[in-house]
Amino acid sequence: MTPLALALALLLEAAPAAAVAAPSTPAPPLAIMGARVELGDGTGLANASVIVVDGKIAEVGVGLSPPRGAQVIDGRGKVLTPGLIATGSQVGLVEVGLERGTVDASLEGAAVPAFRAIDGFNPRSWRVAIDRGQGVTSSVLTPWGALIHGQGFVVELSGEPDSPAHAKRVAMFGALAGGARDAAGGSRGGVLLRLREILDDVRFYRANKSAYDRAQTRPLALSRLHLEAMFDVVDGKLPFVIDANRESDLRALLALADEQRLRVVVNGGAEAWLVAKELAARKVPVILQPTTMEPWGFDALHARDDAAALLDEAGVPLILSSGGTDNGTTRLRQEAGVAVAYGLPWRKALTAITLAPSRAFGVDGELGTIAKGKRADLVLWSGDPFEVSSAADVVIIGGRRQDMGSRQRALAERYRAAH
Repeated sequence: MTPLALALALLLEAAPAAAVAAPSTPAPPLAIMGARVELGDGTGLANASVIVVDGKIAEVGVGLSPPRGAQVIDGRGKVLTPGLIATGSQVGLVEVGLERGTVDASLEGAAVPAFRAIDGFNPRSWRVAIDRGQGVTSSVLTPWGALIHGQGFVVELSGEPDSPAHAKRVAMFGALAGGARDAAGGSRGGVLLRLREILDDVRFYRANKSAYDRAQTRPLALSRLHLEAMFDVVDGKLPFVIDANRESDLRALLALADEQRLRVVVNGGAEAWLVAKELAARKVPVILQPTTMEPWGFDALHARDDAAALLDEAGVPLILSSGGTDNGTTRLRQEAGVAVAYGLPWRKALTAITLAPSRAFGVDGELGTIAKGKRADLVLWSGDPFEVSSAADVVIIGGRRQDMGSRQRALAERYRAAH
């Protein structure tokens, strides 16, 4: 038996006996009582309670009483936060990174804007349960690729089989360096040239659709569906998330955004602190992974450990990420803790993994904070969520208390019992 087959056999043997079933009845009211409630917007309440009714937050405050028939959860000595939002995740898209048959996060081609990452999402992936157990209640599913990777969606990590049907398209993803250079002739200038060509063709196609359908137009850079997928990008309705790290790339990106009137988000941002003033003036969010803020290559020679704190001080909208690996989102709260260790205020770090991503991707009306009327995605922690010794005791998604079991935990229990 190969190592991969052996690993899969062990994981399947440890699988929970019952599969996740779609809910058939409304969730009962919940009352989390007496916790330290961190609202996600930079404020908090001591010894407070949150009441959940019909999947939404009905009340938040001090001195509340649980409604009749509510399931009461004791929050004394614990910390309640909004559910964490993982940005740049491929959980549910990738099972084993080196096993090509389990990878659904990319599509061949230099520019594939019509590619939808959500179409390959597996809500029953064992990694979904592992992430949920770490307090991650939603993920911004992110494709990877060369020049234009495709569309990203926000999806809940309840594990419900119909969860992909309720996902929301929130961004287009692409890159300026790395594989984008190879796809555009091997030069950064070639990348910008190719992007300008595509954006120009999108506008041309929309203005000449009838002629295109009659084959009476010049050749275009992309096919019809790919061009149509870019309409909301050129209109500024959909953010264009671009992988960029080097200062010169970031300045080129800002110039392109100004020229083409694009809403951009920087992903990576190793040298973004050098452009903090310009990013803040344009209110361009930066997605940062604190543990990679080191000179890992020529695009990050000026990276520094306190980059998150510097960007925050400058007023740049900051999002913290644990990267795009198949299992990286389990480290999301530790990444936030690293940023705090290098100077980012604690509550700013919490905002950077709750409200900030929800705001950048247009879902802050539902997610990201604990507030009356919002969807009840909540996590009750045994202690400081940024401490590795703390655990998510209770995870609530859409007002439903989640099963905390996973194959990872099942394997741990199996071998603990054997010894």
